[in-house]
Amino acid sequence: MGIADKVIKSNLIFTACDDEPISGAVIVNGNKITAVASDAEVDAYIGAETEVYEYKDQLVMPGLIDAHEHLWWGAVADSPHMVDITSSTSEEEAVQMIKAYADANPQEKRIRGFGWFPSNWNDDPLPTKNSLDEIISDRPVYMLAADAHTGWLNSLALEESGYYPGMELDGGSIGIDENGEMNGLIFEPDALIHAWNKLYAFPEEEVEGIVDAFMAGLASYGVTSISEMSADAYNDEIHKRYQMFQKMADEGKMTSRVHAYTKLMKMTDFTTAKEWAEEFSGGIFKVSGLKGFLDGVASTYTAYLKEPYTDRTDTCGEGVPLATKESLEASVIAGNAAGLPVRIHAIGDAAVAMALDAYECSLRANGNHGLVNTIEHIETADPADIPRFKELGVLASMQGEHIPLDADEKVIRMGPERTRWQWPIKSFLDAGVDVAFGTDYPIVRYNQFVGIYSAITRENYDGTPSNQGLSDVEKITLPQALRANTMGGAIAYSRPDEIGSLEAGKLADIIVLDRALFGQDVSEVKNAKVVLTMMDGKITYKA
Repeated sequence: MGIADKVIKSNLIFTACDDEPISGAVIVNGNKITAVASDAEVDAYIGAETEVYEYKDQLVMPGLIDAHEHLWWGAVADSPHMVDITSSTSEEEAVQMIKAYADANPQEKRIRGFGWFPSNWNDDPLPTKNSLDEIISDRPVYMLAADAHTGWLNSLALEESGYYPGMELDGGSIGIDENGEMNGLIFEPDALIHAWNKLYAFPEEEVEGIVDAFMAGLASYGVTSISEMSADAYNDEIHKRYQMFQKMADEGKMTSRVHAYTKLMKMTDFTTAKEWAEEFSGGIFKVSGLKGFLDGVASTYTAYLKEPYTDRTDTCGEGVPLATKESLEASVIAGNAAGLPVRIHAIGDAAVAMALDAYECSLRANGNHGLVNTIEHIETADPADIPRFKELGVLASMQGEHIPLDADEKVIRMGPERTRWQWPIKSFLDAGVDVAFGTDYPIVRYNQFVGIYSAITRENYDGTPSNQGLSDVEKITLPQALRANTMGGAIAYSRPDEIGSLEAGKLADIIVLDRALFGQDVSEVKNAKVVLTMMDGKITYKA
């Protein structure tokens, strides 16, 4: 027992090891937790130079780990370079918001934005380039849907990005109108990549400032670990960006640990991925594995289902899956053989089953490799597939706030029987499956407590039962939700021995809330604010 650098005292310390908080203090030396002391033991750690923080009945807990987030997309979305049209309730209203932003920002060479969503527009028809062309004809306009799987572009943006009818794509599609002309909609990441190359292009000198501001925002919300889940390609532009991120980490400018996942799909040679994982392997910024998109989203009928959509009985998913069974299995087997964990975007139940099949093939081919493979989102699951996660050692990576974001759309798309199995978080936990929470920012804000609240209550934003209450049986408890947003994320990032809980020997990623949470009405959860954030033993935010 030695004198501490920092002591964080509270009557309520949630370690993420047990369901109930304890009274005492977290003892920090350097960048590590050296003890979690009882009240009777605390004084022995306090010396003349010790910084003592007293929080009484405010909750102390591990730093929040967002298991699924997009660093660069999110940083740009969090900057003044993007217009947020999330609150729009129609194409007309969105266009008015875009025009107001464009008029106020004549210096922007491109008009960038995000947040439009069909379910927020009362399932009106999807927008077209025509409405954008009418208001902005002198600059390219790029509007990304809230789910990040659909782009809405004006004519100049289509031209600048190089789109044309009949264009050969690795996946996804280009929207075409009744006259055979492009209508301004681009579907799915493999097709959107051409737009992203312009939408997210900034001079190198601006990149660091954009990320700096984003890091400050994350710290203010208690987020100490995130990811770059964009399945980045292996090119010079991405490599230079990663080098900049590494430089920022070395200079202490990264106040959240970042875990990057590079391209998986339609590849079997992961030499570059391994080289990058060795080059970027620090405790703050690291290349952690591979990411692939297997399907899209239910909103635009690109989630891959076992049975047809209830409101579109002619399809189980437009243009999906985004890889053949053979191609997916080859990529997963090769990725795991290279020692790299794999994470697969799968929203529909057929995509989930297909991803599980690929992971099973990898275990047969590679033996018990010990890697943490995950499936991302799992908005629709076949109950028969839930036990397979545990059998195959697959982690379920889910986003609580997507429940109210979806509102009642799943009832329309899937019908009541399948809606029962939307985001089946409790069923996963009951089956012994590791569950990790995140936000998928910039899909929803990086305030983790909204998602935690949503997973506990299964409520829409207005307080009504989400999806008409058909999946209320999947409600979970406060400790389960907090653990999914801490220890669950640590497991997803293959770092359970370093982060995710308050234990001796782990890295000192710690936050303090402005309230107790435990013993309070559940409504306190969604209103929780962070008053102190510590990452790697350093105070990164203090209210």
